Parts: sequence; structure tokens; C-alpha cells
Amino acid sequence: MNSDVHPAVAALVLILTGVAIGVWMWGSGAAARLGGPAELNVGPDGHSYVQIQNHLIEHDEDGTYLRTHDLEPMDVELFLGGFALFSNGDILLRRGPDPRSFLDNLRAYSRETNQNSIVPEEPRNGLFRCSLESSACERFGEEGIDFKAAYSVFIDWQTDEVYISDTTRHLLRKYSATGVELAPAVEGFEFPNQLLVHDGQLLVADTNHHVIRRLEPQSSNYGEDIDRKDVVPGAAKTARQTWPSHFARVGEEWWVNNMQTGMNRGGIYVFDQDWEYLRRVALPPDADPIAILAVGDAVWVSDWNNDVVRRFSLSGEPLASLESAGLETILTASRQERLKFTLLSYSGVGVVAFLLLALMVRAFALSMNKSPARRSADADEEASQAETAPLHFEPDQKLRRRMNRSLSLIGVLMLLAVGLVIYLTSQMGKPDVLLHLMAPFGGAVAIVMLIAWVNRANWGTSVSLDGNTVTLRDHTGRLSRSTIREIRYDDTAIATQDVVVILGRPKARVYAQDAIQERLLPRLGEARKVGPIEMLKIQVQLMHPQGLITVLAIVAMIVYAVFQVAV
Repeated sequence: MNSDVHPAVAALVLILTGVAIGVWMWGSGAAARLGGPAELNVGPDGHSYVQIQNHLIEHDEDGTYLRTHDLEPMDVELFLGGFALFSNGDILLRRGPDPRSFLDNLRAYSRETNQNSIVPEEPRNGLFRCSLESSACERFGEEGIDFKAAYSVFIDWQTDEVYISDTTRHLLRKYSATGVELAPAVEGFEFPNQLLVHDGQLLVADTNHHVIRRLEPQSSNYGEDIDRKDVVPGAAKTARQTWPSHFARVGEEWWVNNMQTGMNRGGIYVFDQDWEYLRRVALPPDADPIAILAVGDAVWVSDWNNDVVRRFSLSGEPLASLESAGLETILTASRQERLKFTLLSYSGVGVVAFLLLALMVRAFALSMNKSPARRSADADEEASQAETAPLHFEPDQKLRRRMNRSLSLIGVLMLLAVGLVIYLTSQMGKPDVLLHLMAPFGGAVAIVMLIAWVNRANWGTSVSLDGNTVTLRDHTGRLSRSTIREIRYDDTAIATQDVVVILGRPKARVYAQDAIQERLLPRLGEARKVGPIEMLKIQVQLMHPQGLITVLAIVAMIVYAVFQVAV
């Protein structure tokens, strides 16, 4: 089936397939980033806050919805890390975009320490103390502080001292209300997460050590160990939920979210006040809990993946999920956005399916047009007479028309793909989608243009043989005559001293291969047959487009490989 597929066309199909898969992955990732409720926290007035994307949904002490705080006016482009409130109601959070590169995310996935500085790269980025009422913000710390990655924060309302677990650097830090560092950073942790000051002790979820640690919070001996509690009971090990990330004091008990290896699909485990294991809270199989917060006579658990804040009684019995008009408004908009990104991802899948279907139809049509070779009864006599007859070959016009149709089809498909992306972008109202897709589509267009250039250079040529003289006409129309002894050739091309003509390959034909193989090549006995590297050198020396493109492709692959190694 593949014998009539031009390798350039096959390469383009692979590239377009890669672009389509990239669209699918990008759309799926964008849909996944529109997550549900994540961090939960409480203010000094007893009001509880649900963080979802770039919004904080405020509720009173009974869990009744009060208002929605849009964080975008505070220059929070993407909510990153935790947040906490000061005693006067101001909020501490991070402003700016997500500065992490692909390599940063790869290092985090590999559990490597973040080596980036905490100094802001731009004055507007980093930790800021903001008013939820006016959205006015002031820099936290005279020089600025920017963790640029995951972190958790707790503020002691008695002193407004700020405790931060610098998760990806495995450190604990302590600052004053204005951002002055009050004690040296404390080492010895592995991805510390939520922290809390309780009964004069600082508790920290030391995630990769699988424990809750109790430490001295005072600046003079900040971070000194008091003890550590194992919070991974047998039930958690069986469920592979061994990474504590969030915890909360619920009455006289401790509730801990132990996550799975991917920091998702966690389970809620309950311990008594001395950290003795009591029970596991029943969650649905697809639950993805994040934060835990005691609110009145209920316990809230944010379920990021299922767009819900689950509620439980103090004894762990499930209650009705949180009913919040503000939360539901955000979730409704999120579902619509997710649908748009999901449609975009499905369009990538559709392009792949369409390409595969087109290849199958084309292969079937070619197979139907093939018929077994027939030879007449006097074939041997005709072959004998042909051994000395003059020969003249020109490119197969059927193949030329087929290639032109293929290139036209590719051009139409690319225009349809571009139109589809533009349409979906306009529907989503997110012009940055075009920026993300510009590089792959631009690369695909460049490849199509190069293929068309090489394809055009292979037509209009000819090969003639009369006695001992070979005449070649190249893609520029120039003629060159040489004796057979001066000819250099292989199965793909034939050349004189100043002209080269591409004959094609079995899977990328220019001339009819049976005529070349059966009539021309057997009469080049005194010519010099060369290898593929030597023929490539000849094509480059004679500035043939096919040789130049081949070298360009090789150089591009080498540069890409060197770049990947260097990075």
C-alpha cells in the first residue's frame, strides 16, 4: 500500500498529524487548567474563602455566600501558591504571570530543588499585600519577594507574622507583616506544604517525608524540631495515598489530606489530638480533594477535579455540597470555557482521523488502478531490438498530476485547519491561541513550500541515450551531453559533469521506474555507479534543490539535537 506514497507527502502527513496532536494536547491542557475550587482559608472575622482560578468566593461564618472577589484588578494573572489574610483583612498573595518554564516544571516533576532566585524579575511581580475592598496593593518586602512556584502561607493574627513554606526549595521562612525576614530559612524538609501555628507550635506538612512536623515558631529558635508525626496509616498505604499536603484542626481531631504520587486523588484521614489514627472519610472514587477547612459545624473539602466543595459533619458523615451562588457562577463560566477548549482538542483528533481516512482512500484507489504486467508473445524479440535503439525518457505525467493534486489537497487541508483555528479562537475570545499555534502552522507552511519547490524542480527534465551518448536536460532547461563512461548514477539520479537529473525512488517516483530499471540502467554498463552520499554531494555541488533541501534538513536536525543537549 505504501509503495506509491511519496516520502515527502508522508513526512508532511506526519507533521500535520503532529500539529493536530499538539492542538489536541494544548486544548486538553487548557481545559484541564480551568480547574475547580482549590485553596480554602478563613479570615480574622470568621469569613471563609474559596479560591477558584483568579477569584475568591467569600462566605460568612455559617457558609452563606457574601461576595466574589476578582483578583485580576490586583494584577493576579494566574493564581499561584497559597494565600492568607492579615488581622485587618488585607490579603497576601502573588501577583503576575506564571514564570515557570517547561524545564522548571520538569524539574519539579522530577522532585529536583528549585534553584531560581526569590527576587522578582519585574517590580510588578511577586508577593503583595492587597486590600480586598479597594484592590490597592503594596509590595511585600522592601526589595520584593517572589517564590515563582508552589508555596503555602500562614499569618498569625496575634502578631501578623508571616510563615511561608517554600515548597520547591524545601525551606521554611518567616517574615514580619511588611516582609522583613525575621529568621534564617530552615532546611531539612522535602516539599513542605500547608503550615499552621497551633497552641504555640508551628505545624508543617512535610510532604515527601510523609509526616506532620511540629516546630518552634519563635524567631530566636525558629524551626527547631519538637517532634514529627507519621500520618500515613496502613489504609493510606494500601490506597497509595502517602503524600500529606493539607491538614486542618477539626474540633479535637486532625484531618489530613494524603495525596497520591501525582499529587492528586487524595484521601482524607482523621487522627485524634495526639495524632493516633481514627478513621478515613468516605469520598467518591473520582474525588480529588485539595484543602480542608472547618466552618461552623461542618468541614469543607475542595474537590478541584469535580467542581465542588464537599461538606462533611464533624464526625465525617457526608453532607450536601456547598451551595454558593458565587461559586456556581464561576463554575458555569468554567464549564463553557472547558467546552470550547475541549472542542478545540477534538478538532485536532478530527484532523488526524481525516488524514488517516484520506490516506486509506488514496491507497485503495491506487490499488484498484493497478493491473498485473502483461508481456506479448514476442517480448523477447522486442527486448532484443530495444538494446540498441535510441532512448528518450521524460517524467511520468500521471505521477506529476498526482503529486500536484496531493500538494493542492495539502494546501486546502492547511487552509481549513487555519480557518478552524481562527474560528475557534474567535469563539473563545482568546487571541493568544493563535500565538501558541503560529510556530507549528508556520513550520508546516514552510515545509509545504519547500516540497513544492523541490517537486517543481523535478519536472521539465529529460534523459536521452543514443549509442554511446547520454543527453540530460535539467530543471533549468540546460542540456548536457556526455559519453556513458563519463556518467555517474545511482538508482535515484543520473549526472554529467554539470547537470543532474532526479529519477526518483520507488516510493517517490519522478520517472516511470520500470522503464528506468529495465531499459536505461542496463545500458549504462561503463558508467560509474556511486553511493547515496556521493550522489548527494553531486547534487549539492550542482546546486540542485533536492540536494540543498536534504542538507538543510540534516543541518536542522543536528542543530535541534545540539540545542536539546545544551538545554
